[in-house]
Amino acid sequence: MTSTIHSIKDERIVLARALNSRKGRQVHGKVLLEGEQIVHWAIERGVHVEYVLTTLDSYAPPDLDVYHVSEGIQKKVTNTRYVIPVVGVGRIPPDPVDPHAEFVVVLDGVQDFGNLGTIIRTCQAFGIRDLISAGEGFDGYQRKTIDASRGSVFDMRVARFTGPEQTIAYLRERGYQIVATSPRGTAVQSLVELDQRPVALVVGNESTGISLAFEEQADVLVQIPMSEAIESLNVGVATGISVYELRLKQVLSMIEQHIKSTLGRELNVAGMLVQKALDAELRKVSELTSRQVIFMMVLKCDQRMPVEDMCRQFGILETEVDGFLCPLVDGALVVRDGDLRLTDKGAEVLAKLWFTIEATESQILSGLTLEERVVFMRQLATVQQRCIEIVDGM
Repeated sequence: MTSTIHSIKDERIVLARALNSRKGRQVHGKVLLEGEQIVHWAIERGVHVEYVLTTLDSYAPPDLDVYHVSEGIQKKVTNTRYVIPVVGVGRIPPDPVDPHAEFVVVLDGVQDFGNLGTIIRTCQAFGIRDLISAGEGFDGYQRKTIDASRGSVFDMRVARFTGPEQTIAYLRERGYQIVATSPRGTAVQSLVELDQRPVALVVGNESTGISLAFEEQADVLVQIPMSEAIESLNVGVATGISVYELRLKQVLSMIEQHIKSTLGRELNVAGMLVQKALDAELRKVSELTSRQVIFMMVLKCDQRMPVEDMCRQFGILETEVDGFLCPLVDGALVVRDGDLRLTDKGAEVLAKLWFTIEATESQILSGLTLEERVVFMRQLATVQQRCIEIVDGM
């Protein structure tokens, strides 16, 4: 919809002007989007843009309520001496901080809008979406902050506290290790050891640094070593270095832990342990391995099987085929005449060994009830089907 607003007293103009201040943004829960690029960033990140004010006759994007205004009204809206041709009013994203976030950045009195935007953009670059303000003065929606963050602020989740003590209590309650940056830090940041807890990185005010409460109660107080010619780093730059080094350490640690619990590894370990258990029991009554016996079971059902299918189903390499089939063929259990077939003798041996297989499987599953066994087998079948679908979709 496109129409014209002629009065500065129009309620849409009044609202837009109110959004020039932090208080106005907090009261209304809305943000002034100053410039076509910022409007685009907001829409791109899912911000609901309620309406747009423009001095351009040609500006009429679809799906937006657009109002044409004079240059004088537009200057009043933006409180500038120059005209910003396109201005939008959007709702501030309401997303709360994720209580289970693995890495959060705590802003302890950061005031410069440009520095704040730089910190936000750096956070997004390293997959960090959660910011905590250790004071109520946080304002991520001032134009300079939006510009410096390249719109990344619209993707952030923010929590505000009244001071450092309340912030620390929140972090302790959720199990964070608090890492604070300070020239008085006792640990060199690049060498610090992190434990397995999530990380809360605290960065301080441009002039005074972090609060005394954070300095005293941090789990780790780190410093970034610098040349004597430089007294301190800009807080945006320092935060970028800290996020990079600490996030990298955390990710490497997480990879090490997660490798031990990935689906592929767990299934592989379970499969190997089941095979070892079956092999141990079979050795008491036969020279065959569990893989050979299970192959004979499948062959009994399929009647014939190409060697290629056997290799694919049982993970047998081309160089392993002869060694795998030799005991079966020499023992007249399997015939290899192009395809593979189970002989009558093979079926008889299989029937005898079946009791051993069945008893061992029952022993393995003895910790599960009958209902749990049924659910477990269904879940395995679901995993197998999903894997087949992924492979077939390639």
